[in-house]
Amino acid sequence: MSTTALLAECLNAESWPLCVESIDDFDSFMNAKPAWDRLVEKCDIAHPFLTHDWIHTWWESFGAGRELRIVTVREGGALIAIAPLMISRTRIYGIPVRELGSISNDHTPRFDFIAAGPFDNRASVVDAIWNHLWEMKNEWDVMKLCQFDTASPALDQLCQLAGTRSCWFATWDSTASPYLPVSGAFDDKFATLPRGQRANIRRRMKRLEEIGPVEFEQVSDESKIDEALADAFRMEAGTWKGEEGTAIACDQEVTRFYSDIARRAARQGTLYFTFLLLNGRRIAFDLSMIYNQRLFKLKPGYLQEYHASSPGQQLTVMTIRDAYTRGLSEVDFLGSADEWKLAWTKDIRQHQWAYVFKKNLLGSFLYYAKFHLAPWIRAYRARRAEALTQEVKGA
Repeated sequence: MSTTALLAECLNAESWPLCVESIDDFDSFMNAKPAWDRLVEKCDIAHPFLTHDWIHTWWESFGAGRELRIVTVREGGALIAIAPLMISRTRIYGIPVRELGSISNDHTPRFDFIAAGPFDNRASVVDAIWNHLWEMKNEWDVMKLCQFDTASPALDQLCQLAGTRSCWFATWDSTASPYLPVSGAFDDKFATLPRGQRANIRRRMKRLEEIGPVEFEQVSDESKIDEALADAFRMEAGTWKGEEGTAIACDQEVTRFYSDIARRAARQGTLYFTFLLLNGRRIAFDLSMIYNQRLFKLKPGYLQEYHASSPGQQLTVMTIRDAYTRGLSEVDFLGSADEWKLAWTKDIRQHQWAYVFKKNLLGSFLYYAKFHLAPWIRAYRARRAEALTQEVKGA
């Protein structure tokens, strides 16, 4: 355990003690993998984004310049909770701040504390984590925890705990991610799609079949992953994402992240990497994972030259059909509520970012600037833009 871990606190409850520690070095983080994996399995977390492999891959790809501050909670020596956190140095409205935050970025679909046991026990654990973070208050200026599912009990509890320390607490609405509960037969589900969409899918598939044989390919052999990734990244870079610099291939860190995620998922048996083939050529891809009987769609893409035939949509139909065939319980589209996703389902998971600011001069300024002044300015600009639009229409 690291030097920081020597600052461990033992919080004595009436029936059992909680021991809270910080992990702030990579070796200690790696040594925690067996216990971490057991805890994630015990908690039966629905998604893979809190597994040690996911956090490990993220840190190797994006962790440069940041410091680990992973909080662990033990009861009688057994690991019962983890808060995967880090300290970053960043700027808010040009002001340099030390940010204590979740180990996450735009490529992290979901975050939470990992906590086992009944509700009352989890509440005590979150309380212990909060007390530990407050003891570290000289190390951070603002706390930012991204991508909480709004159904997370920890979110409401953090709000209450922040109030006990006279802190400002606020949330910001992030992505609303559609998900499709899988039940019944695929053909019945397909029949619920709008008639026009079903007709387009069939018409565009026929257009592809007129060119040549259309096939569905799944890549799971680790020896073939690198070649498949190269094809997928090349496809994505050939679309508007490449032009705007947001494609995976445009960023070395992002390329490493998704490549390592795919390789590790292949070793764990959770990789679901599929392609649509036309005349034996890959024209669309879907980089996904199957975890806890759920399909998580990480990154889709297609060859721009076949845009008129919607190869990405055709592959989506095939992967959803396969989810029904496999007897999975859910298809999680992740990301934002795009129109093509909402054609399949109206069920969404709303995510929020949680912010904690100290009630000192800096914290109060940042809180009011972000959650009062900035929204007022945006609303004012929107009103001015609307007024100018009306003036133009009336001229």
